[in-house]
Amino acid sequence: MWTKPAWGARLAQWLKVSLLVAAVTACDPAGNITIDVPQVSPSGSGYYVDTLTVRLATVWHDSVATSASDDLLVGRYHDPRLGTITARSYFRVGLAAAYAPGSTEVFDSLVLELKPDAYRYGDTTRQQTVEVHRLRDQFEDAKTYYAFNQLSYDATVLNQGTSARPIYARPSLRTLRLRLADALGRELLSGGQAGRLTTEAEVNYLLAGLVLTPGANDDAALLRTQVSAEGGALHLYTHDPAAPLSAIAQEFTLAAGTKHFYQVTADRTGTLLTPLTTPLQSLDVAQTAQEAYIDGVLGLQTKVEIPYLTDLRTFGSTLTIVQAYLTAEVVPGSSTRYLGPPTNLAVYLSGRGNQQGLALGSSTTGTVVSVPFQSGTSALTGLETGRYSLSVTEYCQAVANRTLDNNGLLLASATPTAPERVVLGGPRRSENRLKLTLYFMNK
Repeated sequence: MWTKPAWGARLAQWLKVSLLVAAVTACDPAGNITIDVPQVSPSGSGYYVDTLTVRLATVWHDSVATSASDDLLVGRYHDPRLGTITARSYFRVGLAAAYAPGSTEVFDSLVLELKPDAYRYGDTTRQQTVEVHRLRDQFEDAKTYYAFNQLSYDATVLNQGTSARPIYARPSLRTLRLRLADALGRELLSGGQAGRLTTEAEVNYLLAGLVLTPGANDDAALLRTQVSAEGGALHLYTHDPAAPLSAIAQEFTLAAGTKHFYQVTADRTGTLLTPLTTPLQSLDVAQTAQEAYIDGVLGLQTKVEIPYLTDLRTFGSTLTIVQAYLTAEVVPGSSTRYLGPPTNLAVYLSGRGNQQGLALGSSTTGTVVSVPFQSGTSALTGLETGRYSLSVTEYCQAVANRTLDNNGLLLASATPTAPERVVLGGPRRSENRLKLTLYFMNK
């Protein structure tokens, strides 16, 4: 339990802080005063300050790997803050056993079956299309593919008949059957009859893969499907003229083990993030209307810096930071039912060049600190708002002790391969602003 300092000690502390404020303000051309006179804590057992300078910026990391999961994403939507977001998926088809059709078999149809789950991001009340293209480039077996990667593919859309029509990507849509061009189906049948589809490598040589893309004018939602064993397949249907009513089906699997990844890009033209063009570049909230952004698959993270933490040592060498809390509120109106925030954030140490370092908490517990999205009444506006609140006590104490470089923290989506995004208020907003409260004492 803390003890309330005597009047003389409190006066000495007040004088130290006053001198610190004067010194810091003199070297801060923006006049952003670092520390105000500390207040006695509500329990009367220490001091707290809530006017430490906090700097906020958006950092772009472009290193989100998307080839490690079973997921595929496809679609396009326009985000008024982040721009036009487009997702494409690239995948190979596999072969469970040698394909050796009879020499008399006749082609009927070629159908790509996809099994979307309930996940959607964007407006599902608008129509959109899922187009299929033929991949030109071969996958590299040993390569990890990221959200920024792309492979070349034919411009020709393979969809045929009703599968070329727009759909509503509502969560209830769990099976999507897309009939593809007859020419490709006949090519596969001929390859099998010629004995050239006995291994998966031979299949990949004949057909490098397929690509899912949105329609050129789509502005709706991203839908997610999988390449797991139950995640669909490429079905080739034929029949023997001697038994025309008996369909013969050959399945080319999409199962994990074949190569795949999804690409997600953002056209930021006309947004406040237009200047963000280089990986690891940061954009201060002063340039983005006091807004900072987090988006998992786009690699957008929020950097938090508390530049004058080491100056707390002015209070004495025995200073102990007992608690330090950071609260980031969501900008009103920035989240909708179609553009929801990440359920949880992860917190990382930042490198001097904005590189993502160790996760907060990993050195002591072996697990990443997870910061949940919460909804409640804002202390600033009295209105219902979303927010993330996290303890930064250990970080602040380590920086004050000079055992950790003060390069700041990175707030990132805890699900980096998903497109959920959130807009956080900067420290100079009149409302819904980022706030740091720090409690300390001298032993």
